[in-house]
Amino acid sequence: MEKLLFADAHSHTNPISGLGARRIAPKFKNSGGWFIALVSLPPYYYRFNDLTLDNYAKTIELLINEAKIMRSYGLKVRLLAGFHPAEVDEHFRRGRDLKSIVEFADEVFKLIIDYHRKGVIDGIGEVGRQHYSTAPSRIVASELILIKAMEYARDYDMIMHLHLEQGGWVTVESIDRLRKITGIGSEKVFLHHVDYDTSVWGEKYGYWYTVPAKKRILSKVLSEERNHALVESDFIDDPKRPGVSSYPWDIPKRIKELLSEGVISVENVYKSMIDNIVKAYRVEPP
Repeated sequence: MEKLLFADAHSHTNPISGLGARRIAPKFKNSGGWFIALVSLPPYYYRFNDLTLDNYAKTIELLINEAKIMRSYGLKVRLLAGFHPAEVDEHFRRGRDLKSIVEFADEVFKLIIDYHRKGVIDGIGEVGRQHYSTAPSRIVASELILIKAMEYARDYDMIMHLHLEQGGWVTVESIDRLRKITGIGSEKVFLHHVDYDTSVWGEKYGYWYTVPAKKRILSKVLSEERNHALVESDFIDDPKRPGVSSYPWDIPKRIKELLSEGVISVENVYKSMIDNIVKAYRVEPP
């Protein structure tokens, strides 16, 4: 089999309690990795337990350092920081009302924009809606935060990763309407960790979408003619939940298995691993 290169379109690292970039980068690089999109986790994942703006800044600084380490191993990196919908629930659980949570998220976005102006943050992520049961009012608050993120991404030419329910057409149609209302270009909006049905509609609507590195969905998506498919590990680097959802090096492992089984083609792998990454993340090819 000819030498292939592999990209991870959405992943996390945690140098405080997990493997961190120093252990992830060489293993991914040695398995054929060339690109990784690094996305922030909420501050409390890094033991910055108080939900203050200062701790969000510490989280971003940590992420920037992780990216430097990744690059030192020869990987190309894009960085995203955001306000995950689960953070709405966490802030609420700690006593904040929804109005103050939405206002605080706006302060976090302004912080992210400051780093973007310095050239060290490339996008906003994750933002979106909860995919689990929560109070309807908190989903509405999350959507208000999503709309504000879209406006900032529009104004500052940033990409964004959306964490959403997997509703197929209704999920993609709702995002398309919000996108049109806010005026952000579709090329900046990534649908993160989609299931097969949502990936089909993401393709039809022309959005970038990331599918998890699981053989079942990869065998279907990468065997079809797709122009917007990306593959992610969504590795959360949490020793309490090892391998959730995959390791970055699982991407080359599973793709090579599918290639050897004749399920997918080299051409489709190259498109998702190289061509689409170059277009979506605006990076130079390897």
